[in-house]
Amino acid sequence: MKDFFLGVVQGLTEFLPVSSSGHLGLFSKLFGLQSNLSLFAFLHLATFLVVLIFLWKDVWSILYGMFKLDKNTWNIVFKLVVATIPAGLVGLLFEKKIEEIFSSQWVIGIFFLITAAFLWFSDAASGRKSLNELSLLDALFIGLFQAVAVLPGISRSGITLVGALLVGLNRADAFRFSFLLSLPITLAAGLFELKDVVLNTAAFSGFGGAFVAGIVALLVVKQLTISAHLRYFSIYLILPAILSFFIR
Repeated sequence: MKDFFLGVVQGLTEFLPVSSSGHLGLFSKLFGLQSNLSLFAFLHLATFLVVLIFLWKDVWSILYGMFKLDKNTWNIVFKLVVATIPAGLVGLLFEKKIEEIFSSQWVIGIFFLITAAFLWFSDAASGRKSLNELSLLDALFIGLFQAVAVLPGISRSGITLVGALLVGLNRADAFRFSFLLSLPITLAAGLFELKDVVLNTAAFSGFGGAFVAGIVALLVVKQLTISAHLRYFSIYLILPAILSFFIR
């Protein structure tokens, strides 16, 4: 049952801009559950599947365009690659340090507040760029934001949405780019730790919980991104931040 619960937490917080890693760490401490980083990574495979299904038209269009050697498609793919590199490098070079930060609930509380601050001001951002108008420098800028999100308490979806809005992407394309960008990272995280996961009933229970909750969360965050209401999550994040300061 605890794995299903953690799966639901993962599914909701992976897409809602509130930090899945921060919440999994918080709930593990709050309910006395053992923090299992390999299980948390395995749950990323469920959220990867959710994004793949949710953005299947975009994914299919990209794959088809690559096969047809479409210039615009390859341009978008190259930008996604450029935006993925910073987080990949940070994850590889600082994995042990990140695990140490994961164990410090007080530090996670600070990162919750940082995410809240970015979300609060993001609703004022209003861009008109399309994905085709995004420059490589813009893509790298968004990628640097995603690299910061390897820290627990910093929301990957939230911080990349903010980065995309800051470079001038329109809200619909900011949503699309942010979650297309999540695909290689979540897939790599899940596959890399898969060797350490015990694939039993409990693990698949968590997988199912993450999948169902993820679909609901992705629908919600898409609507609130487009309608410029991400500040609601900013207000919410004050609660887990406060809890993080008092839980040891």
